[in-house]
Amino acid sequence: MVDKNIYIVQGEICTVVSAIKRNSRWNTHTPLDEEQDPLLNSFSHLKEILNNIKELSDVEPNIFLRPFLEVVRSEDTTGPITGLALTSVNKFLSYGLIDANHEAAAEAIENMADAVTHARFVGTDPASDEVVLMKILQVLRTLLLTPVGAHLTNESVCEIMQSCFRICFEMRLSELLRKSAEHTLVDMVQLLFSRLPQFKEEAKSFVGANMKKLKMRAGGMSESSKWKKQKRSPRPPRHMVRSATGGLDQPTLSNNNLSGGVPFIEQGSLSVSDSVASSMSSPTDSGLETCSKATSREDLTDLDQSSSASTTPGMTEGRPVERAQSASVESIPEVLEDRDSVAEQSDSASVHDMDYVNPRGVRFTPQQTQRDGAALVPYGLPCLRELFRFLISLTNPHDRHNTDAMMHMGLQLLTVALEAAHIAPYQSLLCLVKDELCRHLFQLLTVDRLNLYAASLRACFLLFESMREHLKFQLEMYLKKLMDIITSENLKMPYEMKEMALEALVQLLRIPSFVTELYINHDCDFYCSNLFEDLTKLLSKNAFPVSGQLYTTHLLSLEALLTVIDSTEAHCQAKVLNNTAQQDQSTETMLAEGVDLTSDSTETTTGIRASATHQRTPDGGEDDTGQARPGRHRTRLLSVFSFFSAEKKEIKIPQRFSCCLPDSQELLEIRNRKKLLNSGTEQFNQKPKKGIQFLQEKGLLSSPMDNNEVAQWLRENPRLDKKQIGEFISDRRHMELLDSFVNTFTFQGLRIDEALRLYLEAFRLPGEAPVIHRLLETFTDTWHVNTQFSRLRNGYG
Repeated sequence: MVDKNIYIVQGEICTVVSAIKRNSRWNTHTPLDEEQDPLLNSFSHLKEILNNIKELSDVEPNIFLRPFLEVVRSEDTTGPITGLALTSVNKFLSYGLIDANHEAAAEAIENMADAVTHARFVGTDPASDEVVLMKILQVLRTLLLTPVGAHLTNESVCEIMQSCFRICFEMRLSELLRKSAEHTLVDMVQLLFSRLPQFKEEAKSFVGANMKKLKMRAGGMSESSKWKKQKRSPRPPRHMVRSATGGLDQPTLSNNNLSGGVPFIEQGSLSVSDSVASSMSSPTDSGLETCSKATSREDLTDLDQSSSASTTPGMTEGRPVERAQSASVESIPEVLEDRDSVAEQSDSASVHDMDYVNPRGVRFTPQQTQRDGAALVPYGLPCLRELFRFLISLTNPHDRHNTDAMMHMGLQLLTVALEAAHIAPYQSLLCLVKDELCRHLFQLLTVDRLNLYAASLRACFLLFESMREHLKFQLEMYLKKLMDIITSENLKMPYEMKEMALEALVQLLRIPSFVTELYINHDCDFYCSNLFEDLTKLLSKNAFPVSGQLYTTHLLSLEALLTVIDSTEAHCQAKVLNNTAQQDQSTETMLAEGVDLTSDSTETTTGIRASATHQRTPDGGEDDTGQARPGRHRTRLLSVFSFFSAEKKEIKIPQRFSCCLPDSQELLEIRNRKKLLNSGTEQFNQKPKKGIQFLQEKGLLSSPMDNNEVAQWLRENPRLDKKQIGEFISDRRHMELLDSFVNTFTFQGLRIDEALRLYLEAFRLPGEAPVIHRLLETFTDTWHVNTQFSRLRNGYG
């Protein structure tokens, strides 16, 4: 019995071939011409192969895919014919005709992605062209979301994403097509980040090598006229279709290119950037070719340095011929070329110019050659990191290329990524969150566009709900931003922004253990703001109307206060219940072991066990999902701290609370010490010697003065005036303190300029020459010793 899948492929062959023959170009063809035509000839060979097999799995996927992909790549087929080929490819994927376990599946999927992302077709009218673009979106979505899509490489995934972004950001296209591209991107981002747990963090050196090949361009839409002088690397066409006269026909066509023009992806050396090299087609006067560009300012430099040649027309039988103008899925947006430069390049180009050497001396070779000789590695964390970086760059409000629509799209996709994956375990992604993402989100909180403002609040909540243990400083900045918005008297600020800020605050306070963490990590930290205290004061003041008229902001403030009270009450009840359960369990265990509970030694042992375990979850260490929270880390530290507190009656409170969780009495003592430290800091900023004496009198610093202790305090306290620090450590009477201060820096592995920059950031350099000489001489001696030690340790001494 013949496999039904063979009949499916044969049916698609008939559909595409009949459409080609109906085209006006093929009306005068004789059978001999059809045999010589590459497209029709490839379908004829495929028919013969299918007639001689019983199972479609007997042939490699590339065999029955190649004719359809050649139609997709061909510049001489019309949009409807290309659309039919794309429909066939989409059907093959949907019906599962490509076995994901086949040894040639990876190569077939890679060829398919390459063909669809670089599809070319003869443009007719904008409406018909958009139908083809819609089918391209369907194929790309099916390709990435089906099981065989796991074989795609990092480069192919980035090319697929860039093609969808270009359709989404091209304002000349219809809204329906752009929204379809947007929904496609949402599905793709959700799938990619839901697969994040399957990927492993790679070595930094390997990641750096991959990042050179995967460079998605950030930025927005600029005017086409600014890009008319940009040039691109020459590259012969992938497929040449010859007409009956031996040359290429030249109809007036549009030039639509999805991934060409200014590239989102920058290939490394020894490989051709498809997004640049394959987008060489001359400009036309269709409605889709004069498009805006998605780029950033850095693209201008890269393109100007790496591309100095103009486009190359098609080749036939070793001689340059004029190339047919075609609509290409790579030219949205299109870089307009000068027709004179095209003519000049056609005179000097040859069919052997497969390699291109840019002005920097880097040789680019066709990517197909490289793929044929190297193993295809499935995509992983590198492409996800590059996609994540690109989405973050879209949210930059200070990038003049980013429009409101692009920023909103970036926020929407980032929200999907944060909802689909837990990013904290991956250091390469977490670094992007800590710096660029938080900075852009906080900047968007100041805009007056409510859609961007609301999307930023949503993304911030997802960040701090799942990663707040890594974002202590960022959380402090975020809460201060919200408090500034709530208390703002600016009449231009919409009232809805205050409502949304309060709603975001209530949502944060409802996170289990958030209130406790806020008090422990900030109010009880010597060098952090009293966020919990300031927040409750603000809510109390804002909860009751002064003018007598009740607004929504008053109700939300009251709701936030009640949330704090409920959290505190639930926390205390859980602590009491847990303490009782732990004591009962310890008693039952000892009774089962036959231990005499009346002995003194037993009471002591029971007291130690209870103190070590009864406060297992005072900070709500886990949420309902069992995911890691800051409390989980502190829970383990808590049991150790309580154990030692039972053995030793007096525990010395650490200078800077960051790793222990004391009980309520010790928290009060830390709060008192923090007040004294703040008072001493203020006096130091007025007169350093007076501030040091005050802290010594209160027992916060040793007396007589310990230079190492004071130097550490000067380094850690961010509230100190850097000018006063510089004058105090540079005093001739404090030479030993200066040595201790410089020794708090780690200069190993740093160049002299990097180490000096780090050193001078800690204080303000005085203006007297002898003082500067003293500071720099001490720094030089310390840096020299560190450098020599580093060289000896690495075996260079």
